[in-house]
Amino acid sequence: MHCDAILAGARADIEHANDDWVPALRRRDAEAIAAAYVDDGMFIAPDGTVTRGRAAIVAMYSARFPKMKEIHDGGIVQDGTAVIDDSTIYEWGHAWLETGQPPARSGGRYLTVWKRQTDGHWRITRNIAF
Repeated sequence: MHCDAILAGARADIEHANDDWVPALRRRDAEAIAAAYVDDGMFIAPDGTVTRGRAAIVAMYSARFPKMKEIHDGGIVQDGTAVIDDSTIYEWGHAWLETGQPPARSGGRYLTVWKRQTDGHWRITRNIAF
């Protein structure tokens, strides 16, 4: 399959996950954030902490919510993608949040590995935040 066709087939799943990240954070909806991951997916935090499995990722976000300040704005900016093979895409970019009073902006870079599932949907197997 041609790289453009593979990326086009993955675009809806990737864009949905990226577009819903800030709204899900605002709703404090850990399930919605983790829905983009495969069951045994991994989130690697900037400090190197590894969270393994969708259920653990839900628990990680749920534990963060009580400590989070109000989110005023935010987003994910995709800087690039690479089709590795018929079922693997690398995505990289940067994400940011504006929180608190007065509003303060924070963020960082990321690298996400997407895998096509047997149902045709694309899910995150590895998400590395820098």
